[in-house]
Amino acid sequence: MLPWHTDRTPVAELACALGMTCGTLAKIATDVKLLAQTEVAEAAEPAAPGRGASSAMPHKRNPVGAMSALACAQRVPGLVASVLDGMAQEHERAAGPWQAEWETLGDLLRLTGSAASWMREVLEGLRVDPERMRANLELTGGLPMAEHVVAALGGGPDARRTVDAACAAAVERGVPLREALIEENVALTPEEIDAALDPAGYLGSAEVFIDRALAAHHHDATGA
Repeated sequence: MLPWHTDRTPVAELACALGMTCGTLAKIATDVKLLAQTEVAEAAEPAAPGRGASSAMPHKRNPVGAMSALACAQRVPGLVASVLDGMAQEHERAAGPWQAEWETLGDLLRLTGSAASWMREVLEGLRVDPERMRANLELTGGLPMAEHVVAALGGGPDARRTVDAACAAAVERGVPLREALIEENVALTPEEIDAALDPAGYLGSAEVFIDRALAAHHHDATGA
């Protein structure tokens, strides 16, 4: 065994792992916070008496779990940096940088554990509103599905130019893309246009990714 006093690699690895974990939790919390906005309203945290209540706006339900996790995550990058900065230690045993790790590492463990606890509660009770998602997509008039229409037309430069012209006309005149496509006389029936503009039929590889993520989680949890 080698002397360990100035080898801070294990401590730095732990600090970086906690930082990455908290960053992942912060990403999820940010999405939940944004999806819970009144203007979006596609997801909501679990409800409980008094949870997320606003003194000025009684109708509101603030995403307190996501906000609490983000409050924890806000401090973590600086603490990780403190640990990394302390790796440059003097000779065989440092005076100061080593001791600075003690409270810093404790804070990292506490903050990351707290963020994980908050997000577990949020995700276990998260409510998703598919109808609101559909309504929000319909506000765009079908424009996000333009690439799917290009594919339905067989792809290629001509299909791209036709759909680009229809999109420009839809934006300029404030009409749905479906109407503009019909006016452009695209080589699709109205039923084919409807199918191409349906977001539910354009999920790409989402199901494959979901299956992979679930399989990886199962493997990590069971080893099988």
